[in-house]
Amino acid sequence: MSRSTVMKNDDLSYFFQVPQEVPPDYLDEICKLVEAGGSVKSKWVRYNLERAFLLTYVLDQSQIIACSSLKSPRPEYIQSVKDQCGLDLTNFLERGYTSVIPEYRGLGIASKLLAGLTTRIGEKKLYSVIGEDNIGGQKIALNNNTKCVAVYSSKLSGKKIGIWIPEWMIETERDPH
Repeated sequence: MSRSTVMKNDDLSYFFQVPQEVPPDYLDEICKLVEAGGSVKSKWVRYNLERAFLLTYVLDQSQIIACSSLKSPRPEYIQSVKDQCGLDLTNFLERGYTSVIPEYRGLGIASKLLAGLTTRIGEKKLYSVIGEDNIGGQKIALNNNTKCVAVYSSKLSGKKIGIWIPEWMIETERDPH
């Protein structure tokens, strides 16, 4: 069964596709959009996107204006989070690499992408990683009924990072601080 779908909304086209179905030139543009955000090391972007569970992107005519993904976390990341805050993300998907070009921000596009990804996970659970200084990302998470359940320190950035899980998926309450 294919997970790929296309939605039309407000003259924008929303695509939800497995990586193998994304045109190669679109994957290049998605990588550039994610890298432009500056919070992800370039060497991991393409690697993670090519192995993602699902990619989503938005076209305004033929221009990619936004993207996001559902990807499997690397084992070393799962262990680092478990060591720091006791949260086991085994068998979870990460909802991440969400980027919207500046002139399209504030229109609800990221929220639509995240909601669309969430409806396509089947029986899986998911989480998002949001820096404690990323107020915009936190607002989007809160608007999507997502709650911060744990906080850890990123070894790469030295920043505090929150693990956000949709409220309906949370089994036990955790105090992130």
